[in-house]
Amino acid sequence: MGSRPAYVLCLAVVSFVGVATSLGQQAAPQPLITQPIIESQLVTLKGNTHPLAQPKFDIGAAPPNLSMQRMLLVLNRDPQQDFALHRLLDDQQDKASPIYHKWLTPDEFGTQFGPSDQDVQLVTGWLQTHGFQVNRVSHGRTVIEFSGVEAQVEQAFHTQIHQYSVNGQLHWANASDPQIPAALAPAVAGILSLHNFPRHSMTHRVGTYSQATKQLTRTNPQFTLGFGCYPNGTCYAVGPADFGAIYNAQTLWNS
Repeated sequence: MGSRPAYVLCLAVVSFVGVATSLGQQAAPQPLITQPIIESQLVTLKGNTHPLAQPKFDIGAAPPNLSMQRMLLVLNRDPQQDFALHRLLDDQQDKASPIYHKWLTPDEFGTQFGPSDQDVQLVTGWLQTHGFQVNRVSHGRTVIEFSGVEAQVEQAFHTQIHQYSVNGQLHWANASDPQIPAALAPAVAGILSLHNFPRHSMTHRVGTYSQATKQLTRTNPQFTLGFGCYPNGTCYAVGPADFGAIYNAQTLWNS
């Protein structure tokens, strides 16, 4: 009987350590950049050219001093981190888990699941050697924001920025997939914002489909405001309670 309290205490300590490990004691990320950076040994980042950057829309190369602001370089995390992240997400939604609904701050997330300090430093250092200004690293540590001019993009990423005329509108975009030194490739997922084509919303207006008429009729909102709205004088609104009904979130709010 004298050993029972010690046994219970041991279980409590083990449980606490398990929670701490899940929330804040994740093993340090492994560096993905393990080879010297040699500029002549290149790999292509496939799929990093906008689909509308086509020769038939091309009206010429950009000037070398074209300002390129807020470019985003996206970094990879190592496979062990991916596994641990998916496990954390599952546990955070499992009521039987000791870390149910225990959320991480952005900085905690970056520390646990972002790239290693070495990879971040090597990539930002490489950008700076090509003259780019590194504006910031995201809290999650997977996005590096940087700025520069077209000549620097061409020299560092081995692609030109061209101007494209699409449906009467002018846009800048890289003419081919960028290339980077092979040593950086394991750590780099891709580059965003080498173009200024607008991003379109993925939402679509829907309605009610009738099997009898084979027609789609517009859905009418249930709540309206008939004053103070521009341009037609009527506003359609969705409130928090509507959100709860639409997405069946009331049980989650009450948990």
